Amino acid sequence: MWLRRLGGHIRQARRIRGFTQTDIARPNLTKSFISLLESGRTYPSVNTLVTLASRLQTSMALLLLETPQLPRETALNLLELARASASSNAPKTDRLLAAVETLAEDANDLRAELLLTRGDIAFMQGRHRDAERAFSDALAWSRKNQLQPFEPRALSRMAHLALTRHEEDAGRERLENALAQFRSTRTLRSAEGCKALLTYGELMSRQSRTARAQRILLEVAQAAQRQDLTLILGRAQLGLARIHLAAGRNPAAVAALRIAKDALAETDDSLDLATGLRTLGRLLHETGEFDDAHEVLARALQVQDRVGDVRNKAATLDELARVLTRMGKLTEAQREAKAALALAEEHHDQVQKARCLVTLAEVAKAQRRWKQAVDQLKEAVELFKRARLPAEVGAAARELGMLLKERGDHAAAADYLAMAISTETGTRERGSAGTR
Repeated sequence: MWLRRLGGHIRQARRIRGFTQTDIARPNLTKSFISLLESGRTYPSVNTLVTLASRLQTSMALLLLETPQLPRETALNLLELARASASSNAPKTDRLLAAVETLAEDANDLRAELLLTRGDIAFMQGRHRDAERAFSDALAWSRKNQLQPFEPRALSRMAHLALTRHEEDAGRERLENALAQFRSTRTLRSAEGCKALLTYGELMSRQSRTARAQRILLEVAQAAQRQDLTLILGRAQLGLARIHLAAGRNPAAVAALRIAKDALAETDDSLDLATGLRTLGRLLHETGEFDDAHEVLARALQVQDRVGDVRNKAATLDELARVLTRMGKLTEAQREAKAALALAEEHHDQVQKARCLVTLAEVAKAQRRWKQAVDQLKEAVELFKRARLPAEVGAAARELGMLLKERGDHAAAADYLAMAISTETGTRERGSAGTR
C-alpha cells in the first residue's frame, strides 16, 4: 500500500508539471522503471528518490507523506531552519517560529518541540533567563499533557544551562532526574539521551569521581559508535583522554585523542563541534602537541565564526593564546589573550575573564613584566573566589604565591600559598568523599 501511495504521488506530481514518464526518466532512468514505480510494483533507492523529487520540482516530503502529515513535517523543518538562522538572522528566526506557532496550535507534541527550540535559540543567543523560562514551560507543558519523552529533554537542557552558569549542584540534580527519565522512557540510547549521559560523565570527571566517569564515558562511546553519533563519540573520547592524562597513562590518552580527532573531522559545523575542538586543542596542548593544538584551535575559531558563536569564542582565543605562549610566540599570544579578555568582559563572563587574566599573566611573566603579572593574578584569584571555584582559586593562588616568592615578597607569597594549599586540600577531600 505504501508503494502504491508513493507511485500515486509521483504520477500526480508529474502530471501537474506536464511531464511524461520519459521526461523524468532521462538521462539515467528508463520509462519502464517509472511506469513500474507509478503503479507500485517497484521501489526507488534513496538517491533515485532524491533525483526524482528534483526533476519533479517538488520535495521529498510531498512524495513520501500523506496530506495530514505535511503540516507536522513542515513545522519540524521550520524549527530546524529557525535553529540554523538564530545566530545570524534574528528577524527570520522570529518569522519561522511564528509560523510554527500557528501549525502547532492543535498538536501538543509540536508545542513542546517549539518551546524547546525557543529555549535552544535563547541559549545560543546568550539570553539565559529566556532560555530557562522556555525550558521550564516545556517541562510544565510536557507534564500537563503527559508527553513523557519530552520531560527528560527539557530537564537535560535545564541541567546544561545550570552547568553553564557554574551551578554544579543544581545541574547535577537536574541531570540525574533527566537520566532517570530517559531510562524509564527507554530513550537513553537516543542522541539526546547519549548527550545527557556524556554531560554527566564529564561532570563526574570534573568532580574527581574518576572511576565512575570512566565507566560512563566508555558506555557513551560504545553507544555513539554503534549509532554513528560522531560528535558525541569525539567528546566521549576527549573525556577519556583527559582521565588517562590525569592518571599518567599517556599512550592511552594519545589513542583516545586520535579517535576523537577522526570523529570530530567527520562532524558538521555546530556550537557543540566548536566546543569539542576547543577541548581537543587543550588536550593536545597538554600532551605537548603544540602544532596540532594550534591547527585544531584555529579550526574551532573558524567553526565559531561560521555558526556565529561569539559568546564562546573567548575561551577558544584564550586556549590559543596559551598554546602560542608555549610555542614562544609571545606577541601573538598577547594579542589573542587580549581579544579573549575583551569578549569575556563584553559578555559579562567573570569566570572566563579570570582565565584570560591568568593567561595574560603567563605572557607577562615570559616577557619579564613582573608587576603586571602579579596584578593580573591577584584579580583572577578574586574573581575565582567570587565564582566559588576552589580548584581554580588554588591553581591561581599557587601561581601567584610562587611568583611573589621569586620576587622576594615572602609574606604575601606565604599567604597565597597557604590559600592554595587549603583550597586544594578541600577539593581533594570532596573528590574522595564523592568517590567513596
